[in-house]
Amino acid sequence: MDNFFPEGTRVWLRENGQHFPSTVNSCAGGVVVFRTDYGQVFTYKQSTITHQKVTAMHPMNEEDVDDMAMLTELHGGSIMHNLHQRYRRNQIYVC
Repeated sequence: MDNFFPEGTRVWLRENGQHFPSTVNSCAGGVVVFRTDYGQVFTYKQSTITHQKVTAMHPMNEEDVDDMAMLTELHGGSIMHNLHQRYRRNQIYVC
């Protein structure tokens, strides 16, 4: 399984009980490097990565939504990611 996730794949990385929106930076030599949207970098041996640790991000989670119930993946990470995107647009509260 040389290409566990292709470079550039958007994923949810579960670390320390939290879901982080992340991008696969590299996947070579049995080592996968993830960079979170918050600038953190995590490196794992490919053989240690489980579905509980890393899941592919649904494309709809890349777009912010006004109604949190419309999120395709509903967990703490997706809610915080959506709020972060709305904060950057200065639209925390939508009327």
